[in-house]
Amino acid sequence: MNRSITVSYNPSERWWQHMLESLWVTIIEGGSNYWVDKIDYDKPEGMLFKDDLPSLKSGAHLAKNFEVTIYHNGEYGDFDGEKREFNSEVAKVKTFDVIYDGIRLLDDVRQVVIMNNGDWDANDADHIFQLGVFGEVRYG
Repeated sequence: MNRSITVSYNPSERWWQHMLESLWVTIIEGGSNYWVDKIDYDKPEGMLFKDDLPSLKSGAHLAKNFEVTIYHNGEYGDFDGEKREFNSEVAKVKTFDVIYDGIRLLDDVRQVVIMNNGDWDANDADHIFQLGVFGEVRYG
């Protein structure tokens, strides 16, 4: 007997902006900082932003889906007397797509909780981010 329930949800642009801002702030300020070495980006061509460069803490900016480079799994050490990073792996993602893809790869129960309540913690944000970047949870 099939007892599955399919739920479709089409959030507004405002909802996505709020969700993106909240998740990216959580990712940057603690959710993923144990495996992300650095997040870098240039000014996206053809996109206008109030302060010239986009912000990873602005939902309106993040919704424009600009590309960022995620440096992860780097090694650190002394190099010619200086402490510096070397040999980081690199992943290029887009600011909206990485979150959207990560949410879609969550289990159904977690999707419902996040989409209906906006209820997540740093661990959830990290898992969404890892799923969006790698298609799987690699760290923690």
